Amino acid sequence: MKDDCVFCKIIRKEIPSEIVYEMTNVVAFEDKEPSSDTHILVVPKKHISNLLDIKKDDNRIIEQMLRLVKRIIEEKKLEDKYKVVINGGEYQFVPHLHMHVLGGEMKKEGDITKLC
Repeated sequence: MKDDCVFCKIIRKEIPSEIVYEMTNVVAFEDKEPSSDTHILVVPKKHISNLLDIKKDDNRIIEQMLRLVKRIIEEKKLEDKYKVVINGGEYQFVPHLHMHVLGGEMKKEGDITKLC
């Protein structure tokens, strides 16, 4: 499964993506179909399918993910208008743990609506 995972392929640079940050255990890249003015995905380099698959050994990875989310919020100056979303189950389209950092105005079927 993880060999076919689109995020694993992005991490291995087999699929082009606009990578905006890279750390030891985590990578962040622009969403190809953004839902808001800022839409960045924060993804662990290790394939973890979802929140329920996080192990105690993954604590450092999860900490790096959260630190990178904080850095994105600060550097993009989103402090007043942001969401961080983790989907699971049928709402998680790519079976690889990831956080969506959404900021600014939300885009909804061509209309702009408030994020917060």
